Amino acid sequence: MSTQSKTSGVETTTLEKVPLSERKSWLDVAMIQAGIMICVPSLLLGGMLAESMPLAQAIASGAVGYIIVIVFFCLMGVMGSDLGVPTCVTAMGGFGRKGAQYIISLLVLISMIGWFAVQTGVCGDAFSNLIAEFFHIKIPNVISIVIWGAIMLVTAVYGINALDKLNMVAVPALFFVTIGGCILALNKYGTNMLYVDPEQSTMTFGGGIVLTISFMAAGCLSASDVTRYQKSRRDTILSSTLGVAPAGILMVVLGALMTRVAQQYDITLVFCEIGIPVLGMLVLIAATWTTNTTNAYSGGINAVLLFHLPDHDRALATMISGALGTIFAAFGLANHFEDFLYILADLLLPTMGVILADYWIIRKGDPSRYEVAEGVNWIGIISWLCGYAIIRLIPYGIPLAQGVFTAAIIYVVLIKVRDERRRNREQ
Repeated sequence: MSTQSKTSGVETTTLEKVPLSERKSWLDVAMIQAGIMICVPSLLLGGMLAESMPLAQAIASGAVGYIIVIVFFCLMGVMGSDLGVPTCVTAMGGFGRKGAQYIISLLVLISMIGWFAVQTGVCGDAFSNLIAEFFHIKIPNVISIVIWGAIMLVTAVYGINALDKLNMVAVPALFFVTIGGCILALNKYGTNMLYVDPEQSTMTFGGGIVLTISFMAAGCLSASDVTRYQKSRRDTILSSTLGVAPAGILMVVLGALMTRVAQQYDITLVFCEIGIPVLGMLVLIAATWTTNTTNAYSGGINAVLLFHLPDHDRALATMISGALGTIFAAFGLANHFEDFLYILADLLLPTMGVILADYWIIRKGDPSRYEVAEGVNWIGIISWLCGYAIIRLIPYGIPLAQGVFTAAIIYVVLIKVRDERRRNREQ
């Protein structure tokens, strides 16, 4: 089946393997990855680090965190390019077809709808507030949320080619504009606020690394949704490294600087404060748009698996997922979602340990050895829940990484024990 409908241009390959003829260059996918990274929450990460430790330490901890994130991105991403399928299908190796369908896809779908709601709510509220404050035009927040939710949803419905086109334009523009805004803010406010007494730090260097990894947990897990369009492992590593790291670290630096000099991590509001609100509004919209479309896009993919829909119904599933997120945002429910979504991220992350262990250790990274059990792989379920228990019960060190590694180790041990018992019975 062709990736794009010949009549509408809507992506139709969802769970099936993406043909090599339809795959993209590493630069195309890198731009999509960078677009995901450039958003207000990424600036918030830099602001939180800067408020908790000296500036240099904040930036360094964010950079180290992103190096670890890139390792997970590459490992998950290469699976996607090797097999040509999204994350919910790569999960079938460790969890079984039914386990991935009814557990993993459900959790990811809820997460993506929730984050679409949160991002749409932030964008709609900010748009209405900016228009009212600087242009004295009152637009109800609900209307702004519905309008921007619908606009962002269109890109997600059309699929990978629309994401490609959007990010090719938006990402370079956002790079230049955000850096320019930072320079203007430094000129306006000066640099006297950059120094922080190390004794006033409230977060350790290790804590900053943990926070950075936590922010990118969902992105790591869903990496294959985009990298299935890569032609080779080399392209996947290039796009994951050069798409995620520069944009992510830039956002940490800008968020940290803005927090120090302007007492405000959100560069869109900084633009307003230095007298260019229109530019601030455009940055807000573009940054939210490039990130939020992937939330609805991944949500649609997981809905196709969860409800056993044909591949060509991905667009409809995406539309419904995004519409639900928009409705939640319009009724203000998104404001109550964020704590729940972070708990959900803790629950989802150990699944990555199972998925990676099954492919890279049990299957030795060989696509020809990849197998899917038709039912539920209970070894995968047990390993995942053990990893989640580690995250929740041992809040020391790097809990998220410890949960992922615990799930992976238990999975490998139990699989080897099972296989050894089978061999003994056959003898």
